[in-house]
Amino acid sequence: MYKIKIIAQKYLIGLLKIIGLETYPADSEAEAKKALELATAKKEPALIFISERLAVDLQEEIRLLNKKAEINIVAIPDNRGSIGLEAGRIQNLIKNSIGAEVISRR
Repeated sequence: MYKIKIIAQKYLIGLLKIIGLETYPADSEAEAKKALELATAKKEPALIFISERLAVDLQEEIRLLNKKAEINIVAIPDNRGSIGLEAGRIQNLIKNSIGAEVISRR
């Protein structure tokens, strides 16, 4: 069974710990890197959500960890909204699956 883990700013994850999710607070790139190491240290299947703003500087580490079958790391927006980090990845998934590029207008 997958564990659900969250890496985000301290003020965002307070209530998530109460409902039983493993939380790893981080407010800087260094703290996020350490939290990612702690969250993936156990050899167990895990779904790890990380705030986009923290994940932006950890793309290489996340890419390498996502190659492991038991770990899936997903960047999610925080309370300030998305910075578009996952938009390119989703575009590539759509392009590869249907063979066409989806163009969106703003």
